[in-house]
Amino acid sequence: MRIARGARWVTGAALLASAAGLGAEPQDPRLVEIVGLIREGRQAEAVARADAMIAGFAAEQHARDVSYYCNRDRGGVANLMGAARQGAKVDLAPEAWCEALFAKGFALTDLGRFDEAGAALSQAVAMDPTNPHFRNQYGDILRLRGDAAGAIAQYHQAYDLAAADGGEITGRMATRALRGLALASESQGDLAAAQSYYEALLQQDAQDGAARAKLADIVRRRAGG
Repeated sequence: MRIARGARWVTGAALLASAAGLGAEPQDPRLVEIVGLIREGRQAEAVARADAMIAGFAAEQHARDVSYYCNRDRGGVANLMGAARQGAKVDLAPEAWCEALFAKGFALTDLGRFDEAGAALSQAVAMDPTNPHFRNQYGDILRLRGDAAGAIAQYHQAYDLAAADGGEITGRMATRALRGLALASESQGDLAAAQSYYEALLQQDAQDGAARAKLADIVRRRAGG
């Protein structure tokens, strides 16, 4: 289900991290149930439902040594064609497969099961590599696991993808990527980079009080205050 013009790959499950996403309903009724469970705080049940979906999709794929790309509007075909040009054996997979992986990763993150969440989100990114929301969430997991460099790589790709689109929802994804870049840079002790990312974030959203407070704190720390 497309949420907004310009956000061609943005689906209900893929927007779970935002308030708007929690109110959206994906077309697949199983995803509707999973989103509802996550909203109700029943994350373990959401993981179980997502696992059942993922297993079902995987069982339907009979070809061996094939890389599957989720069939979302133009994005899935473009990703598939790019991989095919590199000589890979490829095929399209249902978009709901990626959404179920994302929802599983999101719920596992809430449960603090970061290694499992990372595995699910890594697969979601592999199957839909040009989806910035997937990359942002994967970046969050890498950062929480202490892999700041890996997180920064994901956030940079998420930002570039979102900024290239230019829609309202992708604008929010771009600011989320900037926040992730700031947090990951700060965790590395690179306060200069963190400051620059918070400044860029505030240029896009001057009303972000949390970012403004973090920026002020970093400026004080850099000044030795």
